[in-house]
Parts: sequence; structure tokens; C-alpha cells
Amino acid sequence: MVFLRVCLIVFSIAVPIQSIAQDDGIEVFLKPKKFYKKFFPNLKITKPAFDSTYIKTYPNYLTTGTSLILPTLDLDLVSENQAAAASTSKFRTNIGSILAFKAGYRFISAGFAMLVSSDTKNKKEFAPTSFRTATIKYNGAAFYLQFRYMRTIGFTDINENNNVNPLTVYTQRRDLRSKEYQFEGMYNFHWKKYSYYAAIDYTQRQLKSSVGMLLKAGAYYNELSANADLLTSSQKSFFEEFDDVQQIRSTSLKLAPGIGANLVFMKKVYLSAAVFTPYNLYVYNNFTKDDTRIKKGVSVAKVLDASASFGYQSERIYAGVRYQGDSKRLKMDAVTMNTKFNYVGFDIGYRFKAPRIVKKVYKETMPPGM
Repeated sequence: MVFLRVCLIVFSIAVPIQSIAQDDGIEVFLKPKKFYKKFFPNLKITKPAFDSTYIKTYPNYLTTGTSLILPTLDLDLVSENQAAAASTSKFRTNIGSILAFKAGYRFISAGFAMLVSSDTKNKKEFAPTSFRTATIKYNGAAFYLQFRYMRTIGFTDINENNNVNPLTVYTQRRDLRSKEYQFEGMYNFHWKKYSYYAAIDYTQRQLKSSVGMLLKAGAYYNELSANADLLTSSQKSFFEEFDDVQQIRSTSLKLAPGIGANLVFMKKVYLSAAVFTPYNLYVYNNFTKDDTRIKKGVSVAKVLDASASFGYQSERIYAGVRYQGDSKRLKMDAVTMNTKFNYVGFDIGYRFKAPRIVKKVYKETMPPGM
């Protein structure tokens, strides 16, 4: 029933403006209370019945926090040709640290992150990298819905065999960029006693140790592109049907069963972990510089999605350290693209009584009871 209600919320946002204008004009669309009353008069979000001995919620608090993230982003293009092992593209970034900000109130949380430093000590020969990401999330009792955007510009191929410039050690690809749009959801079968959010965005707090079975699903669009060919001239003889590709567009669907656990010590110290073993269905398209599609295919791959964290939570303050690992493998006949995004993050945040303006805007925007 809860899932049906959220679907109605999502559907309500997607109702064409034209159909609304035919009734009471654009004003109905711009006034949330009138919109819900007219199109979903019986829609009401009920308060979830958590087991209060296991989970503490903060409906009147605004949860804010910041994170310092130390990431590792690897992107490899590997040829199926056995003789091309030495010509694999090993794209890396010079990202040193990322600063992320997040806030959550009741059912909604949002955040964004930006690059704050480059790794100049170990990666002086690397091309400069820029990084951006933004997230908005609906935190239901049993499940969440999340949209995330990620963009990375500027990579360096550290495989010296691919370098065609005798004056440099590595091949700098300032024009190489990766963009990804993610729409993801997860269902927690044991939501009354196990909180997946407690160690992720801290909008809840685990009071007693608990374990939960999870199911994650999502749709993802990824685009890897450059102003020139993805391969250098020295590589092209080893990559059949891929020598003039400048863009890879892939759409994937994921279904991932998993398990999560929160272990609580001395009521305020926690150790948390979650592991998913997803299968991704990829539909990919390869394009040349004139936007001509030269290859389309379908691939199924098993990938890894895991996280672990350790920290402290009280009524107001939280702090912790966490690890997140995500790997993907897209096989395109003669070429395989492997992507790994791992990071260590340091979180610190504070909960305080939500300001009146936050409560007012939230109440006038969200459906009744939400």
C-alpha cells in the first residue's frame, strides 16, 4: 500500500501541464494543496510503525552534515584480442578529495558534492579533473527512491604503451568526460527493526543491533565521450571495430538482492555493513565523431555494490567513517569497459529543530501526512 502511494506521488508530478490547464489553469499545478485535492483527494501518507526499541526517528529535526570523501575512480577499456593486453586503456583521475553536503527532513533528503583538491603529490603528470554530483531522495519506511547525477571531466591514460607524445609520460585526456543519471530504489524487508538509513544519511538512528534483507533495483544511463577518438593511434590496430569510436552510451537495469546489518555498542557506537550482488542488463551504443552509430548490443554482467561504516550517533551529533565500493563491467563484443568507484568518507553532522520556514515549505509542498 505504501508503495502504491509513492507511485501516485511520482505519477502526480508527471501529469502533463496541458491537461491541468484544461480544468483550472496552471494555478492548480503551482499550488500543491489544490493539486492534491483535485487529482488525489484520498491520498494521505500514514505514519510508519517502527519498533521504537530498535529505531529512533527524528520527524521534527533537520539533519545536516558534511563529508570529506577520498575517492578512487578507475575506468579501463580492455580488448578481447589476446595480443592487445599491453594496450589496455587505464584511465585515472587526479581527484584528491571531494566535499559533500547533505540535509534531510522527514521523508526527503538531498545533497551535492564538489571537488576541493587535486592529488598533486602523486599525480603531477595527470590531466586536471573536475567532478560534480547531486542527489535527491525519498526515504520511505520500507523503501527509498533516489535520483542522482554524476559528472567527471578530465582523465589520464596511465598505460605508457599508449602514449604517442615523447615529451610526456602519460596520455592526458582533458576532453574525456563521463556522465551518469541514476534512478534507484531499494526495499527493506525488515524495516521495522533494521534501519538502512542510520549509517548512510543519518536521518534515523539504530538503537539495538539488527539485520535486514534488502532488494535494490534501478535504471541507469551512462555516457563516456570525448572530442577525439577514445583510443590513441597506437592502440587502434588491437581494438577491432572500435578504432574510431568517440562515444559510448549505455542504459542498464539492475536487480540486486542484498543483506545489511547494524551492530550497536554502548547504545551510541555502531558498526554497519551492507552487500548487494546485482546483475545488470546493459543496452549499449557506440558512436563515431559524426554521431553515427556503428554498434548496438546487449550485455548481462554481475557487479559488486558494498559498503561499511563505523561511527558514533547521539540525539544531536553524529560522526563516522565509511567505505563504499561499486564496480561495473560492460562487455561489448571485442571490448570490455570496467569501471570502479571506491571511496573512504569521513562524516560529521548535527540535528537541530527544523526552522519554521522549513516546516512551512515542506508542509505546503508535500502530500498530506508526508
